[in-house]
Amino acid sequence: MNDRNIIEEQDRTRWKLSLEQYLSNPEEPVLIITFRRSWNSSARPVLARGIDKCEYVVKGRQAGRQIITDQIVARLGLAMKAPVGRPQIVEIPLELLELDSGFSFLSPGTAHGTHFIPNCFDDRDASKYKHHSGNQERFAFLSVLFGWVYSQDEQFIYQTTHPSLVYSVDHGRFFPDGYAWTVQSLQNAPNPEVDRRLVLSCSLTNDEIRRGLLALEAVTEEEIIQAVASPPDEWGITINERMVMIEYLIKRQRFLLESL
Repeated sequence: MNDRNIIEEQDRTRWKLSLEQYLSNPEEPVLIITFRRSWNSSARPVLARGIDKCEYVVKGRQAGRQIITDQIVARLGLAMKAPVGRPQIVEIPLELLELDSGFSFLSPGTAHGTHFIPNCFDDRDASKYKHHSGNQERFAFLSVLFGWVYSQDEQFIYQTTHPSLVYSVDHGRFFPDGYAWTVQSLQNAPNPEVDRRLVLSCSLTNDEIRRGLLALEAVTEEEIIQAVASPPDEWGITINERMVMIEYLIKRQRFLLESL
């Protein structure tokens, strides 16, 4: 392994101190005040309105550990300036659930939220819109993000109006073994590479991929740690899992950047 990828004990000590600081000062969740509708997918997401007057796609704790993955990957994507949905920790009040039995599958408490992007449609085929203005760079950034974290379920949404800009908003099955990832699956993951499926389907050039890698290079250790610290403890992620996740992400970032 290249010296650049070697993790020293002093690194782990520094990361843990920073992680503990973020965990001791969690961000304030946005209170959900209205449910709009739900989707009948495996995670059963809900369109809801927050007290901040923003619209969110909410996944509650009935979705299991995929909300951990969703929150972390979206924050990493934002740090890269990749076209991902903006994540938010939200709070579902018990009183709101008691008003409408149609949403009884949700649990009160904190949940994963993504800012709703209106006027979009789903399509898994990246090649259809690859030549629309702006999408080549967006796909290049996503190819680096997907390779970095290890994607296994690529889904996209596109704006309904030209140029049909692409976004990635559902990351629940990312990481080795998807939402069932463990310390062992992270530690035994194969070496990262830029997502070849996107590279091929979108005919990405070396220059476009390089710009994506430069965006990855700009992501700081603090941003990685902050992303891993974002899921609340009640979602079922331990301090040891968080530490292994931080090491996993930093090692893979360094490995990918060796090609620059």
